[in-house]
Amino acid sequence: MNRMIGLWAHPRSRSTVLERVFIERGDFEVFHEPFAHMAFREDSAIPSDEWDHSLPTTYQGIRQHLIKAKEQANVFHKDMCYHCLDALKVDVDFLAQQDNIFIIREPASSIVSHHRIHPDMPLQAIGHKALYEIFCVVTKLTGKVPYVINADDLAADPERVIRKLCDYLQIEFLPRAMTWKRECPPQWKTWRSWHVAAENSERIVLPQPQSVDFSAFDCAPELQRMYDFHRPFYARMNEFCQ
Repeated sequence: MNRMIGLWAHPRSRSTVLERVFIERGDFEVFHEPFAHMAFREDSAIPSDEWDHSLPTTYQGIRQHLIKAKEQANVFHKDMCYHCLDALKVDVDFLAQQDNIFIIREPASSIVSHHRIHPDMPLQAIGHKALYEIFCVVTKLTGKVPYVINADDLAADPERVIRKLCDYLQIEFLPRAMTWKRECPPQWKTWRSWHVAAENSERIVLPQPQSVDFSAFDCAPELQRMYDFHRPFYARMNEFCQ
């Protein structure tokens, strides 16, 4: 029987570069943020690029699209819980059909990165609260704490983190999937401008400390409010990182 893995994330959590590992594996059909197509349209304020009109634009349509794909192949999909929170948190049948894993990143870093691309981002788009809500739903559904990856651990020691994830998922660790060509996979084209660093990477790397400019908090006071709101949800999930 084919498997489905759902990687639940918040924006700017390094989830895309983790997704790239699964693209390189070649044994999963990979979907990049399919539920974004119910949250946004081509003319939405959020920055986007080549819109994929082949994907459904309703929760039920996207859900069924993934389930149908699973009939033919193993499926890996990555998405932001805030894209589909209300529908997802009551859809235990869909969550029960997959391995649900989570990735988190310290919100100061993710907020600054997010603000660079989308300065008008709303509070809920930071995403940690929605991610925590689904984390709790999966915990109650399965009776055990879901698998959580800290993005800083992934960047600092990618092979160790990916090996542990593969052990958890009971799939083979493939060293060849840890490196790739600098290119934009087809799955990323709708949100290409969000993934410039990932597109120009050849592997998961630890960014230079100066790449995060925390002076943005001084220039934009609303970022501090976003941080104060979302950090407790990050801190709670971080207690369970593998």
